[in-house]
Amino acid sequence: MSFKTKKIVLSVYVAKDGFKAAEQVLKPDAEFTKTSTNPDGNELGTLFIKNSTSNTPPWAPLFSGIVAPEKLGRNQSTGALFVVKEQGRLFLICFGQGRYLLKTGCIEPNFGLHTALNILEPESIRSIDKSSLEAQPKQAREQSGEAVGLQFFGIDIERDLLRAITGSPKEKYFGKRVSGGDPFKISVEIQLSDIRELLRKIWAAYNDDSYKNGPFSWIDHIGEVKDKELHHDLDKQLVEKLDLRDIVHVWLCAPRIIDWDRVVGFRYSKGNKAIQYHDTRIDECLDEIAKKGFDIDLLNRRRILAVDENGYTVFEDTVYRFIYAELWRDGLAYILNAGKWYAVNEDYVKRVQEQYEASQSKRYKKKLPQYDDKTEGAYNKRVADSDPSVFALLDRNNILLPDAASPIEPCDLYRREKELIHVKRYGGSSVLSHLFNQGLVSGELLQSSMQFRKMFNDKLPNHLKIDDIENMPDRQEYTIVYAIISEQEKGLNVPFFSKISLKHVVNRLEAFGFNVRLAKIPVSDIKKKTKLCPPA
Repeated sequence: MSFKTKKIVLSVYVAKDGFKAAEQVLKPDAEFTKTSTNPDGNELGTLFIKNSTSNTPPWAPLFSGIVAPEKLGRNQSTGALFVVKEQGRLFLICFGQGRYLLKTGCIEPNFGLHTALNILEPESIRSIDKSSLEAQPKQAREQSGEAVGLQFFGIDIERDLLRAITGSPKEKYFGKRVSGGDPFKISVEIQLSDIRELLRKIWAAYNDDSYKNGPFSWIDHIGEVKDKELHHDLDKQLVEKLDLRDIVHVWLCAPRIIDWDRVVGFRYSKGNKAIQYHDTRIDECLDEIAKKGFDIDLLNRRRILAVDENGYTVFEDTVYRFIYAELWRDGLAYILNAGKWYAVNEDYVKRVQEQYEASQSKRYKKKLPQYDDKTEGAYNKRVADSDPSVFALLDRNNILLPDAASPIEPCDLYRREKELIHVKRYGGSSVLSHLFNQGLVSGELLQSSMQFRKMFNDKLPNHLKIDDIENMPDRQEYTIVYAIISEQEKGLNVPFFSKISLKHVVNRLEAFGFNVRLAKIPVSDIKKKTKLCPPA
């Protein structure tokens, strides 16, 4: 009997290497009918047909008592999972709601993405899915009305993760359009007997590294760890390091932007006997929460509280989300940032680190006073008041342009040598990225907007006003200074993702003609040692 080929949409996953039998990938409570398939007399794979369900439409209650439910019809859910063993791996082809038969954690992450990158034509992209490397990642999908290259999409290859991509394949064999994320999606005319050949070609594309030599070469620099088993292993390795107090590459930093004019300290418990610390330190935190040993559940259960001068909680989050850690294994660096693990190519880590170390040659040569204050605002005011002939206080003295979405803070301190100093207490990636972006926005407007320059000059005292402010700045006339308040004894080390952000803004600002300098504001010894203990 001959069968006419029809165009079928296939969503193809591949199971992790440890899964050898079809039944191993199924949820324990999955309800299905099992059927073996043997076209041409040769067994091909196993088809699991999901038991269908029938439900009234979700909008039916709106008409309750007016229309009988049976008149509104019912929604039918159907689906199937076709499991085929090929090339020593289990291929999982899903139809309809068949994906919901699969056990969590059984699929190879980004299988479809890597496959699609090798199959599609680089200048034929129609859509991408991406997420940002931030404490609260933003998910976005961008689409194009016509086939274009990656450069036409608003993707930052140093700060975005590519989640999925759609485009036209190089070979007609794969149809007119393919998509890849975790699954590889394809629409082709195919018979059941042709499935093995298709899977062999898909597997060959997945194992091909040619995409690394073109416009997608950056894809493997950074990827979020979605494999639950690997996530568990990394958590276990982290706990082992903390148990041994091996904390050279582990520290605490706020996982989100903090209003440092309100936050004056941190506590590791809510009890009446809780000690208040000036800053978060991993050793002090472990001493308080782990007197009898601990595990990952404790890190997720115990919370760190940021408090104001009256002891009231400004915000709180788990110890786990405060931890920033860097681990190495199997040629990859694994970074824990704001509660998420990321895998980073070791060569990329080295390049970013080398660029950051090179930036140390651009350290700010002038001295800034030690931090011995309750808040950032108090520090900025003290510095400005210490020498009004040199400094002007612009902290929270924002500029609102008619076409701007939000007020712009030009800087925290202005120094008469045309230096815009941005001050921030040390924190996690999101905190420092906010600092770097603040300087970038202010710098770009200083260069491009005469209105901004005039409004900026109006805020300066008469003896510090800038002559000819209407004119665009000459190259290297102005200096942008990023001043970070830090307790670190030697140098200034920042989280890996902050190094990426810094590299990005330095390149942009230097392209605009600014000098960019990095400064460390040390914390006074007495401030470091001061703890606020509750009354006896």
